[in-house]
Amino acid sequence: DTIQAVVANHLLEKLEKITQCRINNARTLDQKLEGLDDIKIPPRSTNIHEVFHLYCFQAERRDELSDYLKNNGIDAKKHYPIPMHLQKASKYLGYKEGDFPIAEKLARKTISLPVHEFVNFKQIEKMSNLIWDFYDV
Repeated sequence: DTIQAVVANHLLEKLEKITQCRINNARTLDQKLEGLDDIKIPPRSTNIHEVFHLYCFQAERRDELSDYLKNNGIDAKKHYPIPMHLQKASKYLGYKEGDFPIAEKLARKTISLPVHEFVNFKQIEKMSNLIWDFYDV
């Protein structure tokens, strides 16, 4: 509709800045979390221009980490906690737990953090410091 078109036009003018900010925020988190054994950051390809809607990674004790971050003011989320084959909409396919162990592992361990253009360096430092503190490293 017209209102959405106005918003889109406004955002298009800022698209390059928004995109670069999200990429920089994710790269900064990659660097700050590097070497932490209890988390696994997905491999990044140098030949792909990756723009981040969310910063996702796998974490040991994901649920506890998520609660800890939330209790400290971080908008941590558990995106897609139920793998597709175990969702109600897929029930008719007859899959059961254990049929897709990798998808199930990812659903149990994946956590996401915000990296949008309004997240600043100080907030990224806080997120990474809290994660290191949680794992007591």
